[in-house]
Amino acid sequence: MEKRPVRLGVLTAGLCLLLSGCFFRGVHELYAIPQPPKDYEALQARLSEVVAQGGEYAAPLTGEMIQSVQLQDLDGDGNQEAIAFFRLPSEEKPLKIYIFRPVGEEYETLAVIEGAGTAINSVDYVQMDEDPFKEVVVSWQMTAQVHSLAAYSVSAEQVEELIRTDYDSYQIVDLDQDNQQELLVFRTPIGDVPQAEYYDFDGVLDMAGVAPLSTGAYTGPDGAIKSSYLQELQSGYLADRIPAAFATSSYGGNGTITDIFAIRDGKLCNVTLDPETGESGETVRYYTQVSQQDINGDGIVELPQPVPLLDYRISADTVSFWLIHWRQFDIQGQAQQVFTTYHNDRDGWYFILPEAWENNVTLSRSDLPGGGERSVTFSYWTGEEGVDPLPFLTIYKLAGTNRISRAKAGERFLLYPLNALDRPEEASTIYAAEFRGGWDCGLTQEQVRERFAIIRTDWYAG
Repeated sequence: MEKRPVRLGVLTAGLCLLLSGCFFRGVHELYAIPQPPKDYEALQARLSEVVAQGGEYAAPLTGEMIQSVQLQDLDGDGNQEAIAFFRLPSEEKPLKIYIFRPVGEEYETLAVIEGAGTAINSVDYVQMDEDPFKEVVVSWQMTAQVHSLAAYSVSAEQVEELIRTDYDSYQIVDLDQDNQQELLVFRTPIGDVPQAEYYDFDGVLDMAGVAPLSTGAYTGPDGAIKSSYLQELQSGYLADRIPAAFATSSYGGNGTITDIFAIRDGKLCNVTLDPETGESGETVRYYTQVSQQDINGDGIVELPQPVPLLDYRISADTVSFWLIHWRQFDIQGQAQQVFTTYHNDRDGWYFILPEAWENNVTLSRSDLPGGGERSVTFSYWTGEEGVDPLPFLTIYKLAGTNRISRAKAGERFLLYPLNALDRPEEASTIYAAEFRGGWDCGLTQEQVRERFAIIRTDWYAG
């Protein structure tokens, strides 16, 4: 989508909200003509000077910080600097990041970071050393496919470029647990294969380690290196509370593989990589509707291990349902299972299975015409041919004008939202359940509710 310059009048209103704060006023002040704070007027004057020179607002395209003017305390003095993003098309380096610092009731230019390229892709403000000034990490978009990553140290009237490198993707993370941020950069050196490079600040920001990815993460079925391999990159914690980066790539024809990077024995390591195979074989999966996440809320990232569940009504070669074993990995790359779920992505819910169910459960679907009632039934089955499964629990997704009456039908009980019957106007979709009596599953209604959860969609900008 094309980025248009933000008009100064719109910026005025936005900055007034940011800079003025909330204050209690006397009655006579409520009827007075509103006046912008003096510090805003001073900042507006600096911005107008850049616009007068032909500057166009050029906000970062991606990431969490995508405003044309941003406020950050860069020098740690408790006062926020204003960072403004511009493009001056007539200059050799047209992309400009102006940093204005407050001085009394005025703003003065602290520094200007300049860059070539077509756009500012992203920006981050991070503490990479013990200096009170935060470093500014900028992704410059050179072309639609090529980006350059740079980190800058900013002080009074001085900008020092600490690092510049091409990259495929990157993550800002404190891997060595020194309370300072480092850069984990994924890139493809000329004539070589993709790798993870670790940049740490030790007097200078320098590459402190390199670790390989799984071979299948960056090569296609034909053996050629893929032009794009990473599907997802996130930071989190291993089972032993050690910080790590989780890099998920496409694998084979229709699978995914996750490489986990952490500091082990003082070195950057791909902790799940098997040196004999060159693959993180324990993390390969071919059912890809779910990805790694902290599914149980314990602060540790769990990886899914899909297990096919045979349907007693169809051929053993066809898989209609999957169970998901959720596993945590430690610094040695060893996995430990947390629990097992059935994920119903189609209807937007998942259910945590008791251990006693896992080896003797089968599933079936039933969707009524019109889409107002969709259901999945859990049945107990020994796996013997000629022996019918025993249905014991059905979970329903109910929608439409008759969803309330359907939620009350038979022996059904509510799962979500629990106030659907009292406030039907707030519940366009209702989830309910019903025991079927074919087998004693060992759960009460409340325990079923505790194991049921709505699938939440997390917005990721990378």
